Amino acid sequence: MTYTPRRSDLLAAIDRRLWRDLGFADPEPDILPFLPMLVVAWADGTVGVAEAETVRERASQLVLPLREWVEDRLRFPPGPYFRYQVAHLMSFMVCVWHREERGKTKHWAEAGQEWADDLIQEAGWLRRVLGGMSAEIRDLEALRRVMDEGHIPTSDRLWALARGAHAEAEPHRVVAVLPENEQIAQAVGILLEKPDERHALGSFVTILRDDDLDEDRVRHLLARSQHLREPERWILLAQEVNARGRSLTRRQIEELRGLFSVAIGGRFEECEFAELAYLEDALAVDARWMSWVPGRIEELRIDRDVVLRTQAPGTFNVPRAKVHANVAQQLVAGPPGLGFRVLNIEGDGATLRLASPVILTEPATRETVAWIARFLPEMCDPHTQLVLDEDGPRWVAEVHPQLPSRPATTPEPLLPGRSLLVPPWVWFRAAGALGVRFFAGKRKVTADAAAPTSG
Repeated sequence: MTYTPRRSDLLAAIDRRLWRDLGFADPEPDILPFLPMLVVAWADGTVGVAEAETVRERASQLVLPLREWVEDRLRFPPGPYFRYQVAHLMSFMVCVWHREERGKTKHWAEAGQEWADDLIQEAGWLRRVLGGMSAEIRDLEALRRVMDEGHIPTSDRLWALARGAHAEAEPHRVVAVLPENEQIAQAVGILLEKPDERHALGSFVTILRDDDLDEDRVRHLLARSQHLREPERWILLAQEVNARGRSLTRRQIEELRGLFSVAIGGRFEECEFAELAYLEDALAVDARWMSWVPGRIEELRIDRDVVLRTQAPGTFNVPRAKVHANVAQQLVAGPPGLGFRVLNIEGDGATLRLASPVILTEPATRETVAWIARFLPEMCDPHTQLVLDEDGPRWVAEVHPQLPSRPATTPEPLLPGRSLLVPPWVWFRAAGALGVRFFAGKRKVTADAAAPTSG
């Protein structure tokens, strides 16, 4: 798929979205050469003193607001989406920017590659020879493909196919499962199908039963991600949930790849978990679609036609046009520093309430860290359904020793005062797909934070 090099209203909207993702209200072409540098500088998770000095020296010629933006990106670790945001913006600029500015775009791309390569060269030959620069070299090569070949990342192509009300293709969730004792290996992804073409993007993940997260690791991730938007912050923790299991063997990967290919009816492109999450976030907001299948049966789907959840308890199936949804921030008694945000979905006399944890104080309290470490993996376990009980014991785990062979066929409502506890990234996408507006940035805790609010 290629973009037509002209400036339409649609392309202008995409342009604004890509710049907004990086924190700019309007396009800032002067910042473009710095983006590959920042991706490479953070590739191994830290920015060295020499790397920071090189970036600052280059940035000294920028206007003050842009210098401050660069300085912030050096001080605070970027979110899990940063290198995909940069790749998508650079591919858009190279492929789409109108003809009279193509020369400038070429200059920006070449300067970005040259400056990023300077960072790698200045790291020293010994580190390069010993493999210490593998992440940096990998990310720079990926950006080179974007800029030199006009390569559009897979997730961006799929997003373009599914955007807005007049999408060319409908998204579908595809899951292939390979049970391995206490660990479940999965290939998860999104398929977009048109009469003449099929696009699929997939990632390999694992679900490990009865194993908590490491509290020190959770505390570390929360401490270094306070500046991020909530959805990105929780995706960092989602990556930690996926990383607990044993690495998949070559045999498992090949078997999963075969099962997934059969499920989609063709080949697919593999990606990292974070890129798939980035695409899903965009589809929820822009295409009003989301789908979550954590296991073999459990399904939550919201699209233009229907809001569907198949699995007792809480089965829900209502035409989208008859659905009303709102958000209430309910701070029920529980671990200090932790609350629960509830998305209330109503239609045709049925109600589905989705609850998700929200961190109320920074830094996170010891009790908050312990709760996340214990219960976040439980939310991803297809054998377990966590339920928030607003009037009783606060949360209840309903365990299914044997996964049902097929979804429930009739609605089974939750008891009054109970909500399904779902992972935060699922909650955010559901709200985005339903068009519910809410604050998802950095929370500012005030003295009256204990009072319930709604939005």
